[in-house]
Amino acid sequence: MLESADAAAASDAVARLSLPRQTLGLTGPPGAGKSTLVDYLTGLYRARGEKVAVLAIDPSSPFTGGALLGDRIRMSSLRNDPGVFIRSMGSRGAAGGVAAAASDALRVLGACGYGTVLLETVGAGQAETEVVNLADTVCVIQVPGLGDDVQLMKMGLLEIADVFVVNKGDKPEAQELKLQIELALQTNPGEYSRALRQLGSAFTTTYTGPKWTPPVVLVSALRRTHGEDVIAACDRHLEFLRQPALDQALKRHRLQHEIVWRAGARFAESLNAELAAGGNLSSVLDACITGGMTLDQAVARVLGQKP
Repeated sequence: MLESADAAAASDAVARLSLPRQTLGLTGPPGAGKSTLVDYLTGLYRARGEKVAVLAIDPSSPFTGGALLGDRIRMSSLRNDPGVFIRSMGSRGAAGGVAAAASDALRVLGACGYGTVLLETVGAGQAETEVVNLADTVCVIQVPGLGDDVQLMKMGLLEIADVFVVNKGDKPEAQELKLQIELALQTNPGEYSRALRQLGSAFTTTYTGPKWTPPVVLVSALRRTHGEDVIAACDRHLEFLRQPALDQALKRHRLQHEIVWRAGARFAESLNAELAAGGNLSSVLDACITGGMTLDQAVARVLGQKP
């Protein structure tokens, strides 16, 4: 229902549900081994006796909206485990590397008793950062040998990570990549607590609790080694977030972001529907085409503001 025309009706019910105990977001460039790592970590969480859900976001065609939804194929070791639920979702044009229905889906999974949810994003560049508004802990996955070490220095990925995971850690180049990330973090010690960045200066000026510097963990998802180190780092980060003052502030920020995002999405749908129906906005388009109105003036007209 959440991914169909009944989404509004389903959302009313979902709003009464609680989020899972822990949501881990896993993001990184294509080919970093995200699905293999999710498969590995899920098995480790199951060994601790936890029910685990996986939300795997696949890119959708910008024309047909279709998606391959192939992540479940790469997670074949989990398919017969009754304590694991895997759901693939097409991004359907949603910006930020996640699906529009992912937020509500997390609440449904939490209500169904899945204490830990692993949210795997579309392969990330610098713009696929919406996961920070859905996940408690964001793991940015890097691998050695992609041929662009400068890529990891780009601020978008550095700033969203709570834990850096260097996959294929058995390769000789992995240790060098780990040191490069740690060096990048040391240029601004104490400045990479993602949760504090989100809350902004109005909160941090009065915040006196501990900060968080993202650890860098070597792992080999294919060889099934050192996944316990990743989970231990995520557990420590969740404990950091559960400080009462920080916990409440983050919940408030998350709700604010979700309300603004939903309002924007609903407004965009309304505008597109009016344009498709040949409504009053058609004259705005005509004026822009003939040069009688600038784009900023058109936006002001749509919003009912003075140009």
